[in-house]
Amino acid sequence: MNLRCKYTIGRSERHVEIGAGKDKVTHTYHTTVVTDHKYYDYDVWKDKVLQQVKVKLETDIFNRLKKYSLDYLAWINTEEEAHKYALDLYSCRIWENKNWVGYEVFNQLLSKSELTEQISLI
Repeated sequence: MNLRCKYTIGRSERHVEIGAGKDKVTHTYHTTVVTDHKYYDYDVWKDKVLQQVKVKLETDIFNRLKKYSLDYLAWINTEEEAHKYALDLYSCRIWENKNWVGYEVFNQLLSKSELTEQISLI
């Protein structure tokens, strides 16, 4: 299933609680992920991507995308930001795209990991 995020739509919803005095106004923010085939609520899309990671046995790749995001991308500062960014990178299978600016670095890290795992199995 292609879950590649083409773009997101964000919207704020205003909620007013009318009380015996001053009305209480709160806002919630909802994000929708747009793919080639469907619109998903962000949390549903996230769950589907993580399910795909498990089904395809690519947990190591996903974790390395998070680590790559934290180590190499200046605008990623927290684990949560890295997790969200890795979801997007994973959904478009960026590590397979030779035009990706991080292709060589990431795949070298991935190759070293696979080599280490193979040596430890011997």
